[in-house]
Amino acid sequence: MSPPQLSGPRGQSDASLSNSNPSGSGISSHTNSSGGNSSRTYLSHESGGESGPRSGSLLLPNAGLLGPVPADFDFDARTVVPDGVPRFELPLAVRIQENVDIEKYNNASISKTINVKNTAVPRPADLDVGPPLKSLFFYSDDEVLELANNEDLCSLFAPLPVSLLREIISIRARNKNEAEAERQAQKDREKETDVSTRSKLLGTMEMTNPVERALGEAREVVIPTVYLLNIRNRYSPPLHFFTNARIEQVNNSPQTIHTKVLRPFGAGDDSVEKVQLLDLSKMISLWGNDDTPDCLSPLRFLEASKNFLSALQLLCRPPIDLDNSGQPSSRSTNHALEYEKHLNYFKQVEDFEITYS
Repeated sequence: MSPPQLSGPRGQSDASLSNSNPSGSGISSHTNSSGGNSSRTYLSHESGGESGPRSGSLLLPNAGLLGPVPADFDFDARTVVPDGVPRFELPLAVRIQENVDIEKYNNASISKTINVKNTAVPRPADLDVGPPLKSLFFYSDDEVLELANNEDLCSLFAPLPVSLLREIISIRARNKNEAEAERQAQKDREKETDVSTRSKLLGTMEMTNPVERALGEAREVVIPTVYLLNIRNRYSPPLHFFTNARIEQVNNSPQTIHTKVLRPFGAGDDSVEKVQLLDLSKMISLWGNDDTPDCLSPLRFLEASKNFLSALQLLCRPPIDLDNSGQPSSRSTNHALEYEKHLNYFKQVEDFEITYS
């Protein structure tokens, strides 16, 4: 028996097809009422025979064989999407839209193939599997990362292919896990630092060289360095800043004061190192000015003036010229001596507290 032959050109009669195959076997086309061929192609078998094809078998174009689909047909091979193809010359938007259409096509084909697979044997002769699956277009790594990190860009290109959405979701989940792991690692580092700092702090306030003081004895007043810098640079604080309470606050709680960094007074060269001074505008708004009685009462005036004089004496060292009696020479003077005269005048005023209250 010769192998089956496909039907001839449209309009050729069944008789001519039968005559073209002396053995009586061939492919015949059903002819419609107008004489044209129908879309179905069957195998005709006139001679009979156990080894020949079944009468009325239908050619299944997707399966590539004569129906019905056999029980040992490899359905799994028809559900594997072929490898993607690189077409980076196409714009990203075009590739995304093409892949959306290709995924719909492939899903419909796979669904049709699975339906045939789940159909009981013997299957209908005209039941065909889905058409061959198509390849998707590739995306570059940078394109996927950009989409994963930009919600607006995803909305612009929507709808996205399912395969691309899965990859984007996977990247975002991985980034979220990495960020969470980094936050946890930062917390662990801070905890370790806190434990280390705590261990270093324990026992650090032990008095190794305590100073003995008599009950009721006034503490020595230490003029803050920042006060000396302000006076030296002609940016002197108000007098009430020199009371014992304010000086103690600056020395013991420096975090409560406002400072700023400026170049020294008279420095003509930008290379001169800057110094830290009291920010008087902020400090005056915080502590007030000398024109307020609550800030500078007569008693506070005397106390602050004594401390201010001590600051001037520190800044006016080394000592001025002395005469034979050990007193300052009349020909020499400095800021400390002049302010001392000013202070002594008010000390000698009778009923000073009442007069200036």
